[in-house]
Amino acid sequence: MNATSSSNSSRFPVKPIVAAAIVLGLAWVGYHFLWGKPGGKAPEQPPATASGFRPTKGQLESLKIRSVESMAFHGEQVTDGTIASNDDATTPVFSPYSGHVTKLYAKIGDKLEKGAPLFALDASEFVQGQNDMIAAVSTLSAAQAQAKVAEAAEKRQHELYLAKGGAMKDWLQSQADLATAQGNLHSAEAALAATRNRMRILGKSDEEIAALEAAGPAQKANPEAVVRAPIAGTVIARQVGLGQNIESAASGAANPVYTIANLSTVWLMANVREADAPLMKAGAPVEVTVSAWPGRLFKARLTWVAPTVDPNTHRLPVRAEIDNRDGALKPSMFASFRIATGDASNAPGVPESGIVREGDEARVFVLNADGTIALRKIVTGRTSGDMVEAVSGLKAGEKVVTAGALFIDRAVESN
Repeated sequence: MNATSSSNSSRFPVKPIVAAAIVLGLAWVGYHFLWGKPGGKAPEQPPATASGFRPTKGQLESLKIRSVESMAFHGEQVTDGTIASNDDATTPVFSPYSGHVTKLYAKIGDKLEKGAPLFALDASEFVQGQNDMIAAVSTLSAAQAQAKVAEAAEKRQHELYLAKGGAMKDWLQSQADLATAQGNLHSAEAALAATRNRMRILGKSDEEIAALEAAGPAQKANPEAVVRAPIAGTVIARQVGLGQNIESAASGAANPVYTIANLSTVWLMANVREADAPLMKAGAPVEVTVSAWPGRLFKARLTWVAPTVDPNTHRLPVRAEIDNRDGALKPSMFASFRIATGDASNAPGVPESGIVREGDEARVFVLNADGTIALRKIVTGRTSGDMVEAVSGLKAGEKVVTAGALFIDRAVESN
């Protein structure tokens, strides 16, 4: 009995048979999972051909097929960079006054309109400016009144002289008085204009200055000055706290109190290899990707190439400007980008989604004219958006599977 059992085991190995049964079972389950319909009859196995395999009508309908097109590809350099705010649309805000901060209206991340309040502080300079404005308005008002009186007196003395009822010396004196009054009026107007300009330098708008003038001597000086946003944008930095004593720009303040940036455009800052410096040209197209938005491509153009190479890193700084009206890109984000170099040349292009990459090899599923699908090896090259150059292995007009390729039997034969 034992001899027979041993003989049978030698002729029919148990472990390989079990393993083969498991593999066949898994293959049947996978086939039903991928191609079968719940509650329906499993489709017939599509016949294999010498050039690949022939999918059923239902399988073919589940795939996305696209014709290979000849398209322009540029030479390119791929490197990394950083998203930064646009310096041309970024304004550091210094306090026009020295004083004690009493209110904070804006915080980092706030989107502001031009003229929106940033902070308030008690400022002696602001009080002095208001007092000077009130005094200038009072002086001008008095000068205007004196000029009117002098003008009326001169007119009266002139009429008396012409009627031979007045002396010439009285008329001449009235003319001198009028000239003096008019001189005082011009001086008062100049003094008021100077105080207006000073208030503008201190950050007051024309509307606020006009309100101070209209109030005149009845206006009491307000020690609290409100500093407002000089541009519309987003607060990207704040270096002031409630109750803090700050210096004005005129007093030598080193750091801005706020920084406001218009982030509707941002900069891509990068440093390319010294060897690639001759290829960097202003106006060259740039394609940018960031990890925060996988699959999204931001297009821009190179706007600036540094005139010199950094002596420490021996790299060339370059910059591109990117449309960011939706606010997707944030300053300090890391970015990968491609800079097109040289002239474009046409080549077959295939979507990245249609390429099956295995290690260093790239393959595509090709739909042949006879309706079969074959897995074909290609050599890839340059990219343009989501399109990849097929250096060899494909030609324009051929059809490739761009979606659903994972459902194709991996046993498809390669051409």
